[in-house]
Amino acid sequence: MIVLGINNMHDASASIVVDGKVVAAAEEERFTRKKHHVGFPANAIEYCLREIGATIKDIDVVAVSWKPWKLRIRISNALMVFPFSLKTFKAKSGRGIGQIRNEWYELFTMRRLLGECFGKGNYKLRYVDHHLCHAASSFYASPFEKSAILTVDGAGEEDTTVSWFGEGTDIKKISSIKLPHSLGQFYAAVTGFLGFRMQSDEYKVMGMAPYGEPGFADFFREKVLPSCEDGLFRFNTRYLDYHLARQGIFSEEITKKLGKNRLPQDEVNQRHMDIARSAQVVLEEVLFKLVNHLLAQTNVDNLCMAGGVALNCVANGKLFYNTPVKRIFIQPAAGDAGTSLGAALYVFHQYTGKPRVYQMNNAYLGPAFSREKCMQTLNASGLSYVELSEKHLCSEVAALLAHGKLVCWFQNRMEWGPRALGNRSLLADPRKAEIRDIINLKVKQRELFRPFAPSVLEEKSYDYFGNSDPSPFMLFAFPVSPEKRKDIPAVTHIDGTARPQTVNKETNPLYWNLLKEFEKKTGVPVLLNTSFNVQEPIVCSPKDAVLCFLKTGVDYLVVNNFLVKNENTL
Repeated sequence: MIVLGINNMHDASASIVVDGKVVAAAEEERFTRKKHHVGFPANAIEYCLREIGATIKDIDVVAVSWKPWKLRIRISNALMVFPFSLKTFKAKSGRGIGQIRNEWYELFTMRRLLGECFGKGNYKLRYVDHHLCHAASSFYASPFEKSAILTVDGAGEEDTTVSWFGEGTDIKKISSIKLPHSLGQFYAAVTGFLGFRMQSDEYKVMGMAPYGEPGFADFFREKVLPSCEDGLFRFNTRYLDYHLARQGIFSEEITKKLGKNRLPQDEVNQRHMDIARSAQVVLEEVLFKLVNHLLAQTNVDNLCMAGGVALNCVANGKLFYNTPVKRIFIQPAAGDAGTSLGAALYVFHQYTGKPRVYQMNNAYLGPAFSREKCMQTLNASGLSYVELSEKHLCSEVAALLAHGKLVCWFQNRMEWGPRALGNRSLLADPRKAEIRDIINLKVKQRELFRPFAPSVLEEKSYDYFGNSDPSPFMLFAFPVSPEKRKDIPAVTHIDGTARPQTVNKETNPLYWNLLKEFEKKTGVPVLLNTSFNVQEPIVCSPKDAVLCFLKTGVDYLVVNNFLVKNENTL
């Protein structure tokens, strides 16, 4: 049975499941080069079909990760504020009308869109609740037979936070919190207050937080986001409204307490960092309460998580120390992109009743490109290159990195999710603290407070980060072992933590071999790994890689087995 999963909303994506196994998945932004692409994911669908050698006629079911008719609470929330605030009503209704005209309309006309792009098929079309898709994306891809499941995001059709229990192929809903009470919208509104793009730059707030003090935490926990021990919380939109924040409008109450909101062009100061730290602390407290209550209800110590809030790696890492949880699984595209995968897996199991056969142990679900395609692209660009054997390539690149060179590394299948995990990466030596500022300023063109993550040989990870379980998707921040901090300063954040990716020899042998060669030359089994992009989505194709490389001051580009030297920097 073949199921095609589609998400056409924020972070549009497509996934394909064949006989219960995920064989391809990609975000539309990688093809259109528009970050957080919203709209019908034609390119991602085309890739998924091509990857399995299929046409739309071969698809049994198309699973869509939203139920567009469930708009009651969204509409009622907009109407409720009308008598009290015309400004808020316009903000809520204006965005809603725009969505109804575009992506919501697409949901109602999905069969027509598929027909126009891919021809007619005999597939069944099924719509699945957004938060159920989040839950399925994590639980069905996890190694757990039985698990608590928590989905937390800005908002689905109505829900913002849902507790579930999964066993076998069964996922049961325990409880939910509905709009307007949303952890994701709270954090997004703070992101807007701090002058960053909402639903895009929340990770910047997370990166800023360790530089600040939680001086505003009491205000947030008492007035803006009060919570109870049972995990229930309220988001007081009288103080901080998500929809107004999208328009840069903030209440008198919030500006009186926090000061004027930061504009995008303003310098980041200590007050901004204190606000970020305060918001992060309060979000973590609410999350701990939610997880503690859920684990007590389900009497298990396994946890699956999904939704945009599950990408907060700082909070994720602290769950191990603030709750009874023993093991956590989060699939790499935990945000809305992952709902296409969840929709496909959920529909497969509901239709067939078959037991689970799939476990996600790597994120390499995107397109790969042949030697011929890579060579053709390099020849067309006019770049000179040499072709090396895999063994020679790893040895040569490890030596370049050990001598302080920067290397863009493009290999095999593209990663699924927002993290570069060794196939579309920019690599550097983690032993050199100064390299962090060099990359931030000269290459990535981004704020200096932004941290970089380490890739580490899986078998050496405990020595550096103390994590007993693998962390292949870079979704948990752990304290760096005090005796190792001096060895990897470029990937140790100001608070002494890092967000490691553990690299397994079986799942990515080439990247593992590169790390091993670097260890042989330096004694350190760690590389600085950041995404291969500059103010754009992560590169997808060899053409994307070449264009991005030429915009940077990076020393070398590796495309499959081809090594390219940047003559302008050497």
